[in-house]
Amino acid sequence: MIFSTGPLTEVGRVIKTHGYEGKLRFELFNGIEIDSKEPVFMMFDHKPVPFFLLEISKSNPHIVKLQDVDTLEQAQLFLSKSLYLPAIETVDEEEDSFVGFEVIDTTIGPLGTIKEIMENAAQDIILVEYQGRDLLIPFVEELIESIDESKRTILFNLPEGLITLE
Repeated sequence: MIFSTGPLTEVGRVIKTHGYEGKLRFELFNGIEIDSKEPVFMMFDHKPVPFFLLEISKSNPHIVKLQDVDTLEQAQLFLSKSLYLPAIETVDEEEDSFVGFEVIDTTIGPLGTIKEIMENAAQDIILVEYQGRDLLIPFVEELIESIDESKRTILFNLPEGLITLE
C-alpha cells in the first residue's frame, strides 16, 4: 500500500518499551488522539515510515502494539522517535492575519509580502517572494524588530547571508 503523507505534524514521541512482546509507550502532546485505523509515522533515514497500530491503551502515555513489531529488540529501535500524523489544515487567526503584510529588513529594505505562514516543529516560517524566488524566513521574536498592524508591515533584523542562501 502506498501512502501520500503530505505535510506531517509531530504529535508525540516514543518514551520507552513495555514488556517483552514489542509494545511501546507513546506520549501524545496536548490531548491528541490517534485513530487506530490510520497509520502513525516515524522518521527513518529522514523519510516518513507508516506504522499501523494493533492495540492502543486509553491512558496517556499510551501502551501501543505496532504491526510487525513483536520483540523487545525490535521495539528498542523505536525509542525516542517522534510520532507524526498527516497535518490537519487549521487556520490560526492570529498568524493568518499576517499574510499580506510587507516584510522589511533593517539592512536591505523591503523584501516583499508574506504569501504563506508554514508551521514547523521548531518554528513558524514565512514565505515571501523576493526578486522572483521564494524566500523562507524564520518567524521568530528574536528576528522581529517591530510589527505595525496599521501599515501592515513587519520589520525584521535578519542575519547577514540569510537572504542570499540558495
